[in-house]
Amino acid sequence: MSDIATEAGVSQSTVSLVLNHSQSVKIAEATKQRVLQAAKTLGYQNKKVAHAMGRPKKIAFVLNGLTSYDPFIDAINGAREEAWENDYVLVTFNYSHDEVLASQIESEVNSGDYAGLIYASSMTRHLEHQRVQATIPTVLLNCVSENHDTTPAILPADMIGAYKAVQHLTHQGYRKIAMLAGESWMQAAIQRIDGYRQALIDADIMPNARYIREANWSLKEAYEQTIELLELDTPPEAIFCSSDYMAMGCYQAIAEKGLKIPTDIAVVGYDNQQIASESFPALSTVELPYADMGKQAVETLLALLNQQPILSHRRKVEGELIIRRSSQRPTAMPSKSE
Repeated sequence: MSDIATEAGVSQSTVSLVLNHSQSVKIAEATKQRVLQAAKTLGYQNKKVAHAMGRPKKIAFVLNGLTSYDPFIDAINGAREEAWENDYVLVTFNYSHDEVLASQIESEVNSGDYAGLIYASSMTRHLEHQRVQATIPTVLLNCVSENHDTTPAILPADMIGAYKAVQHLTHQGYRKIAMLAGESWMQAAIQRIDGYRQALIDADIMPNARYIREANWSLKEAYEQTIELLELDTPPEAIFCSSDYMAMGCYQAIAEKGLKIPTDIAVVGYDNQQIASESFPALSTVELPYADMGKQAVETLLALLNQQPILSHRRKVEGELIIRRSSQRPTAMPSKSE
């Protein structure tokens, strides 16, 4: 406060009265503004100063819808916690593909009450059009603009995650490795297939088209596709599932065929949902880093607000491979990294 007083040409007590919004003494408006401007110039970060200067302390988080038990809720929670750690309140808007509601949200976001916007998609995708347009700093979360603009985007490193899962299986000595994939048009499914293929190639294993089955994120279809895989003349020794949910369908099919995990066949999932650790045997899986992505989205937005350089406008966040019983081969070959 002494530095601010010197900068503004007032007493330290005047600075204290202004910053604490005291009503006990009448202070001229011009003096108040001089003190606040001096505080801003010197980088004083008291929350009262920020509010007094009219700087919004809210961040808008806009998304296009959530499904039941959607793991993307972790991204919202991660963003909320990081925002609050930095004295911002995260306000969440879900327009669920309602065009009228989206227009109302757009008006609210541009009202002047928000410092920045995180525009999110619960499904990894390319944006043809950002439905809620903003005049404030914006960060994209789990989506990226097709227009190749400079709006920063935070994305999951799905190809790397799938690569880690399949590499773990090859290090265990498995060579006949199948995959239950998501819907072929989805970015997450495409990236995970690419990671699966690359891990096999790097292990000198030729990908087998018969081992790649589209199960569309469905437990039922995962069950049916696993039955078909197990009835092949040369069935797989291991199955990589693109989600933990599909892995449960895979588990059911394996049990129905009288086989045991991992004695007869190994299984690895993706997402690290609660069901993975509670299944029997416990499911090896790749963590979907939504919480970390939400945190990084807020960090990136704060960098924009503080006019700091953005090192990468398209940041991919890796998830951890969590190894549990389902992929531990009883007579595993020595691993290069485990």
